[in-house]
Amino acid sequence: MRPWVLPAGIAALAVLGVVWFFSAYERVLAKDWVGPSGEARRNPFLAAERFAGRMGLPARQLRAFPELDSLPAGAVLVLPNRRQALDPLRIRELVSWAEAGGHLIAEAELAGVPDPLFDRLSVRRTPAPRLPKPLAVEMPGGERLNVSFHDAMALQPPAGPLLLRAGTHETVKLAVFQRGRGMVTVASSLQFARNAFIGANDNAAFFWELLDFTPAREMGVYLRPERLSLWSFLKEHAAPVLAAGAALLALWLWHVGPRFGPVAPDAPPARRRLLDHLRASGRYYWARGLRARLVSAARDAALRRVTRAHPELATDTPAQRAARLAALVGISTAEAERFMRAADTVSSLEFIPLMHTAQCVHRALERGHR
Repeated sequence: MRPWVLPAGIAALAVLGVVWFFSAYERVLAKDWVGPSGEARRNPFLAAERFAGRMGLPARQLRAFPELDSLPAGAVLVLPNRRQALDPLRIRELVSWAEAGGHLIAEAELAGVPDPLFDRLSVRRTPAPRLPKPLAVEMPGGERLNVSFHDAMALQPPAGPLLLRAGTHETVKLAVFQRGRGMVTVASSLQFARNAFIGANDNAAFFWELLDFTPAREMGVYLRPERLSLWSFLKEHAAPVLAAGAALLALWLWHVGPRFGPVAPDAPPARRRLLDHLRASGRYYWARGLRARLVSAARDAALRRVTRAHPELATDTPAQRAARLAALVGISTAEAERFMRAADTVSSLEFIPLMHTAQCVHRALERGHR
């Protein structure tokens, strides 16, 4: 078989594979949900506000109590849940504002959370099963709209005629009723008006029908005021810097911190040599300035050994002993006399020659010089 056949076959198979891939698959665009960002993340009713503005009803946010106190008489006020900051006096004023001609759209608090506003409106909250699909709401004009209500709560509105009811008599999800010269809308959830749901089903149309119940000139959405927090600001705008700083701090603490662990056992005591003890004793005497004792001990040990080897030295005069010692060791008579007359005070310079002479005596005796 020719050598070029196998590479050519592999190349042909690769080309056929590429042709099959592009004929069997096509490139299409896909949607990827990334979640809200910017203002939409801080304001869940941003889409509802812009929708109302495009429909001709100006909308604005209310984030401070003075703005609640200055609501115009013919406006629509949307009150989501989590409004525990409203005190009883301000709740009475809001209800009075609705009775004077305003339109109040209030969302029920979560289960287990007190709701003074609904208590004042004589609206009770009861648990209910979640709806598996959008709720079909029949509007006053006979039109049916599919609205998103996915919460697990039902309402019991006050006795009296209702302008609009969403749900059955046993499971009311939303009710609109007259209050004085104004109007009140209570809902188990305003999910249909939030950013993520207002564009689904008929939620936008239903929300506009609620706003159109009264000839309102303005819509306000009360969002609970957020406290200014340095930590929240840094977490939102400088999270990578905080993470890097924390990692560097932990690394620095690990570097400078002491190393903890089990206590290392003591080394077993070793048997020391006699030479080690002698060396330690000599260092001690030297450090204490007792060099004369070391010289005296070395001289006496050397002379005792010489006397045992040459007993006649015991009867000789000092001059004769110095001469015999000099001849035995091979040193001068002056060095021998200096070694035998070692004083009690010895300097560092004198110490080394005297100890050298003592070593020479021992070496001479070991060589057997007589």
